[in-house]
Amino acid sequence: MRMIITAGGTGGHIMPAVAIAEAIRELSPGTRILFVGTDRGMEERIAGLYGLDFTAIRALGIKGKSPVQVGRAAVTNTAAFFKALKIVRAYRPDWVVGTGGYITGMVVLAGYLQGAACAIQEQNSIPGLTNQILSRFANRIFLAFPDTRKVFPQRKSVVSGNPVRAGIIQGKKAERGQSLLILGGSLGAGSINEAAVEALRILKQEGLVPDVVHQCGPRDYDRVVSAYRDMGLTAEVHAFIDDMAPVYNRASMAICRCGGLTLAELSAMGIPAIMVPYPHAADDHQTANARYVESHGGGWIIPDRELSPQRLAGEIKARFFERDTLEKAASCIAGLGLGQGSQFIAQEILRCSGA
Repeated sequence: MRMIITAGGTGGHIMPAVAIAEAIRELSPGTRILFVGTDRGMEERIAGLYGLDFTAIRALGIKGKSPVQVGRAAVTNTAAFFKALKIVRAYRPDWVVGTGGYITGMVVLAGYLQGAACAIQEQNSIPGLTNQILSRFANRIFLAFPDTRKVFPQRKSVVSGNPVRAGIIQGKKAERGQSLLILGGSLGAGSINEAAVEALRILKQEGLVPDVVHQCGPRDYDRVVSAYRDMGLTAEVHAFIDDMAPVYNRASMAICRCGGLTLAELSAMGIPAIMVPYPHAADDHQTANARYVESHGGGWIIPDRELSPQRLAGEIKARFFERDTLEKAASCIAGLGLGQGSQFIAQEILRCSGA
């Protein structure tokens, strides 16, 4: 079998594509896989790390752009579509699988026109524009969250959870960690970093000192390190963490943004979270993601506009230091199965292919 996996733009789109490719190769080692992404560099670098063949296409987004930018994008994306057609014709895939980003639109549509079976995977509660359009052409639509808004055709849709890399799931240990994990995403989150440091200062004054692992992004790294040093609190601070599995194994609770992939990894590892949705996410999808987790007992929301050191210190005190509460929430977020998509999606594609 031949397969094209396509994604672009952010790690939240790219890493699910990699996870699906890993699962396909595990279940069907003879399957040939080509990763098609943008020419911005991230996709090619990650594909190389995981041993995937890669081809780049230049594409531009249109949502929220000015009329002039939309016009330029139309020209660029027309050329991108024809390049996608050329790639698909040459590769002759049985399946084209897209996990989000504008590049996915051109490649999946090209696959559809060339007779390949097509699938899309949506990581968030509120689907992106590209996936909404592609749902008309897809044979299978794999969802991380229930489609409560009925955006997608029900006959083609299945709630699979998000694909999570094998290295994270296989690295999970039975014994739970005891650390507080602070995550701001790969580029950090200034409001979380600032509030978390000051919240821990408040807790330290009350004699409550958790073991802390803090990923703060490169921009805030020096400031965060200095703040912990000045208050005399020992914390493990990283600008970025490449291998999350050991860090997840040390954590009993997280403070984080609410992208679909982040919540999927926390669900796979059974780590409840104080969730601070990114207020400028497209269609406010992070708030919708967080509400789903909170409504099922897997975490607690603090809106970004309400985030303060005092509020966060109170939440940490009420959650992290109350072990019964924490254990119940851990069970709830694990039970959601938000990170179980890799094997499910791979098995469904192979089943439909008769492989």
